[in-house]
Amino acid sequence: MKIVKLLGGLGNQMFQYAFYRSLQNKGINVYADLSNFDEYPLHNGYELERVFNLSVKTPGKFLLNLFRPNQSKWIFRKLKRILNLKNTYKVEENEFTFDSSFFNNTNHYYSGYWQNEEYFNHIADQIKHDFKFPEIAGIENQTVLQQIINTESVAIHVRRGDYLKDPLLGGICDLDYYEQAILNINSRIKDAEFFIFSDDIAWCKQNLNLKKATYIDWNKGSSSYIDMQLMSNCKHNIIANSSFSWWGAWLNNNKTKIVVAPKKWINDSNGTLALKEWIKC
Repeated sequence: MKIVKLLGGLGNQMFQYAFYRSLQNKGINVYADLSNFDEYPLHNGYELERVFNLSVKTPGKFLLNLFRPNQSKWIFRKLKRILNLKNTYKVEENEFTFDSSFFNNTNHYYSGYWQNEEYFNHIADQIKHDFKFPEIAGIENQTVLQQIINTESVAIHVRRGDYLKDPLLGGICDLDYYEQAILNINSRIKDAEFFIFSDDIAWCKQNLNLKKATYIDWNKGSSSYIDMQLMSNCKHNIIANSSFSWWGAWLNNNKTKIVVAPKKWINDSNGTLALKEWIKC
């Protein structure tokens, strides 16, 4: 039996769910621990059920007490020894790296992000089926969707906000990255039309110097997922070092899509989430 902890924003939850679903597909009895969202103030809480209408199998408190580390109650420490569950807690140590040992049949509680396509590429069609967005509502988003469908659309995701002061994630997708990515797209695509999704539209308008551009900044709070939905409908993608825009590109079903991604994902590692067929800048 295994338990997978889910936590973080929507993009991270989707990676964790894909890992959970992959374990399930291999016939492993697996649960998803959602209890950490009870005291999680960031982002929009647990979103997979609300956005994708997905249900997961959750463990009861008794199982969680058996599997979680640093158990203070004597009875659970005793049961851990009796049931050989003392070393069940496993943390993903190597980010962006696929490790097949996590698919073993040993009892474990998993904490990590599992940000590598190899964890779920064997069930890619199932994951795409699971991550099916609801129908787009609202005149603004419906209008943009039609523009996206009717043009050689390129989504650009620019994440600033919390990234500006983040020592791990900040400074990677800077102006130079976006300028190079846009040049790359324009060299390959005739009449590209850009759709910019950002938490800092003013910076984008001032710096990106785009002629055919539509700026989207109205999907806030519980409606934020619609940005990912719109990005996935674009024909091509320029993504940030963000799991949110990664999924927007991965869920893009255009068979001739061009995806431009940062060659570096975090500041203390050379690892990247960019797939081998994506262009790296």
